[in-house]
Amino acid sequence: MKIYNTQTHCLTRILCTTGLLIGLWICTGSRLSAQTFDKSAKGYITFTINTHDWLHVDQSADIILKLIDLYERNGVRGDIYLTSQITRKYVENRPDLIRRLHDSDMTISYHVRQPHVLNSGFHQNLPDMNDEKLAQTLRDYETYRLDMSTGNLLRDQPGGYSYVAEVFGRKPVTLGLPARNPRLKKAARRVYKELGAKAVVEHHESGTKPELPFEWIDSLLIRPSDFSVTRWPVPGNPKRVNFWWNMLSTPHNAAFNPTTFLKKQLAQWDHPRPPIITCLIHENNYFRARSTPFALIYYEDRSKKKVRKPPFDINGPDASVPRPQEDRELVWNAYEELVAWAAANLKVVTTEDLVRMAEAERSSGKK
Repeated sequence: MKIYNTQTHCLTRILCTTGLLIGLWICTGSRLSAQTFDKSAKGYITFTINTHDWLHVDQSADIILKLIDLYERNGVRGDIYLTSQITRKYVENRPDLIRRLHDSDMTISYHVRQPHVLNSGFHQNLPDMNDEKLAQTLRDYETYRLDMSTGNLLRDQPGGYSYVAEVFGRKPVTLGLPARNPRLKKAARRVYKELGAKAVVEHHESGTKPELPFEWIDSLLIRPSDFSVTRWPVPGNPKRVNFWWNMLSTPHNAAFNPTTFLKKQLAQWDHPRPPIITCLIHENNYFRARSTPFALIYYEDRSKKKVRKPPFDINGPDASVPRPQEDRELVWNAYEELVAWAAANLKVVTTEDLVRMAEAERSSGKK
């Protein structure tokens, strides 16, 4: 396995203790064996973990290790979305997690966080560039290291999508693309496709057409998601929507049990094909609360409305607070129940599996 040595900015080889051949990635384990869409299935579900908390690296790494164990114990896989920043922090501080993820059967995907130029408010002068310069600039941001305090590039060090791919020995499958500008999104999709991505997040939690589960854009599969087990309205107050993990210690806890919600949504599904479901959570949601930890570094408020101007104080205040231990246990127990129920009753897949299924259907001429 190749891991970057961030002190000397060169590659060093670290021997895997599991006895696997260096650099060899074998597609085994619980990966979906059938490559066609089984319309008799009760449903397909993807367990998506958005990972990004570089302020609390050890807690972040510990929960990912715990999640991998949970998935493997239930014979399923998770879809782990990584930023280049958190990957670098793991390399520097938690090589045990790098080895565990590398050797596991989890799907590696990729997303970006502030101050990456694809985040709204951090575009710099991207919209004014011609097509060729725009593509090259985006390619550079996925090749070189992002300076967290300025948003500029450190061209003597690797970074971006290419860095994550090198660290884990395989190219991230799906990418989260936060840009709202249509021209920037199109340019970014083309660059990521060139780098090796297979799918893109175009609608975050829902939006897939019932008659067209597999849809493509710029040769990338749009990550399908008919509905999500992530957030929903408080009973009696449809305008008040909240994440299930924030409601388990409230009087509405029963209404926010994720397994109960999933069963209810499945019962209401009324289309000829089985639904494709996304269960999305950020790794820091298990141990932090209130806001994204690094929000106040890049924004003037916790709700991330007003962007600060660089240079950013990367040692600035933490916008989050510790989640109480009792709440942590409630969140973990509820998620553990959800994974076990889904493993027993649904087809658990990752976007890697969904890409295979979509390619098989496209090659056969089916929708």
